[in-house]
Amino acid sequence: MLAKERGEWAGIPMPIDDFQLIVEPTYPKAKELMSLGAAAKEEDLPESMKGWKVRNVWYSHKRRCDIYMIERNDGRLAWGLKPAFHHITHDLNTLGASDVWGIEQEAAAIRLLAEKTRHRQFKQYMLTGMFLERSKRSGVTYMFRRLKPTVALAARPGLGEAKHGGMNILASLCMHPIAYYAGSWAGAMCPTDDVIAHLMMMRGDEIMFWKRCNQHPPYRPEAGL
Repeated sequence: MLAKERGEWAGIPMPIDDFQLIVEPTYPKAKELMSLGAAAKEEDLPESMKGWKVRNVWYSHKRRCDIYMIERNDGRLAWGLKPAFHHITHDLNTLGASDVWGIEQEAAAIRLLAEKTRHRQFKQYMLTGMFLERSKRSGVTYMFRRLKPTVALAARPGLGEAKHGGMNILASLCMHPIAYYAGSWAGAMCPTDDVIAHLMMMRGDEIMFWKRCNQHPPYRPEAGL
C-alpha cells in the first residue's frame, strides 16, 4: 500500500535481517535501503585496520579464490585470500530470502511469461526452470534460468566432417533490475519477474542487456554453473 501511495512502480524492496540489500542506485531511497544490514563502515573497524587500502585483486585458478594485495595504514603491504563461495551456501540463503516473495506475484509473472514465449519454451521452463532463445541479431543463444544468471552461448565450429562442434560459454549474465540480496541468488522481485526482465531486455536492446549485467566467466562460482 505504501509503495502504491508513493507511485513506485516496482514496490519497495524489503530488507531482511542478516541480509545486505543491494539496490539499483537510481531507485528511490536506494541509499537508505542499502544502509540496512550494510557491511561494517571504516569507523566501525578496529583502529589497527583503519586506512587500509586494496591495491590489487586477481583470481587464482590454482587456489580457486581471489587474492587481495592490501596496503596497511603504515605503508606496509599485506595479502589475503577470499575463498570462493560454495553453491549450497547461496542456495540456503536463497531459501531464506524467499520469504519476501508472494505466490500470487510469482503466479502472475508465470502467466505473463507464458504470453511472451513459445509453447515449448514455456513447457521447458515449467519443467526445468530454464529455456533457450537465440538472438536473431547476434546469433548468440541465451539460456534463461530461474534463480540463476542467464548463460550466453555461441556455436563452436565443427571439425572435419562434423557439422556441429557444440557450444562455447561466453559468460553468465547476472542482473536484478531493482535489488538483490547479497550472498544469494535472490532478487527483490519474484524469480520469474527477473527472468522476464532478462528476456525483454535481450529482445529489445541486446547491447544494453550486456552493459547492465555483471558478466561472470564460466569458471567463477558467481556464474552458477
